[in-house]
Amino acid sequence: MNLISTSIPATPQPWNRNPEGYVKHQLLLVELVTWLEEQGAEVQIPEDSGEWDKGVDLIINGLPVDLKGFGLQAHGSSYTWDSEFYRGRPRPLYAGSLTEWFVHPAGTSPSDWIAAPANSLRTSKYGYAPYYFQSESITMDQFVAS
Repeated sequence: MNLISTSIPATPQPWNRNPEGYVKHQLLLVELVTWLEEQGAEVQIPEDSGEWDKGVDLIINGLPVDLKGFGLQAHGSSYTWDSEFYRGRPRPLYAGSLTEWFVHPAGTSPSDWIAAPANSLRTSKYGYAPYYFQSESITMDQFVAS
């Protein structure tokens, strides 16, 4: 069996300006893809075009997904992106982006990681990072089962 998880590069790449962040992201991607393969999910890694990936790290059961290397902070009924980089910035949904879902690490297993539709991401009016309502988010266990 040819596993996709074994083909994901997890070492710094010469084109990447943040090698530490890249490696962290890629290791999370390997962890997620390994778990997805164990679940029998259909997983594809888009071919590297050498330019912007249009917000797609992988395709799960036909849905384009952007894996984020950071988690979420629960606040009342919302999940706020736990990233200083995005604090005070608008939601990163750009023209040409193909992202349909965002996935954030949470808990000890990818089954507990949080997935949310890209179109449910909101810009904070109060200078915080973008957020989702918790009611619009699901676990990866639920995502794969749907």
